[in-house]
Amino acid sequence: MFQSYGYIDNASKLGDYCRASLNDENDRTHLPDVPNDTWELYKCLRLTDELLEIFGELEVFQQLAQAGYRLREEPTLIRWTYSGRNRGAADHYHHDGHFGKGGQVSLMLLLEENVGKTHMRLVPDSRHAFGRKMYDALWSAPFRGRGRLFRLNDWLIECFSKTIRLEGPKDRLYYFNAGDNLHKAFPVANTTRTIFHLNLTLFESRLTPQQLSKINPDAHAAYWRQLLDLEPVSRPQPCVIQS
Repeated sequence: MFQSYGYIDNASKLGDYCRASLNDENDRTHLPDVPNDTWELYKCLRLTDELLEIFGELEVFQQLAQAGYRLREEPTLIRWTYSGRNRGAADHYHHDGHFGKGGQVSLMLLLEENVGKTHMRLVPDSRHAFGRKMYDALWSAPFRGRGRLFRLNDWLIECFSKTIRLEGPKDRLYYFNAGDNLHKAFPVANTTRTIFHLNLTLFESRLTPQQLSKINPDAHAAYWRQLLDLEPVSRPQPCVIQS
């Protein structure tokens, strides 16, 4: 299982690539199959050899491969300007490990400085915390008035648990175990957050052959076959010479 959280400062090469793709005219991005009306901008970043070369310069990808992770889907670019009305889907502390499938890791790159703006908050090492147990109980049994108990749980977490704000300078890349640890988007009125986002999982990948069609796996380190959920290269059997 991957560690709780960490970050890499000055992931500028990936940041430059993403910023150049925000208003993309060069086929680096495409619109998702399911749009999200909450976000001002929501685009999928195509997996290409150029992007994998940039990923390959970040040691965290090799660490994730060694731990058995694979990309769950394509990366996304998201911009959300919070006006004080629509708070979005992540209205309560939650985790992404439902149905017993923990171990999802999320990567989030800040594409602009983000201090005192809309941000993500994380409760590190919360896999066995009371707040997570309460969330699981509420999530698994819908009933009228459940929202009040979710809000009570949020209040208890804010009061009695250590929380970390995932904010900071431009090009800071956060990685955190979203499958095990509670987290929540915190909107701040009249602010904008622009991020690169990628999920990795210990379970099945949702990548399709079409989404992998722009990649030559053999041009990259062997661990990318694990990350892309591809079969390992089969080694030729040694030739036995009969005497």
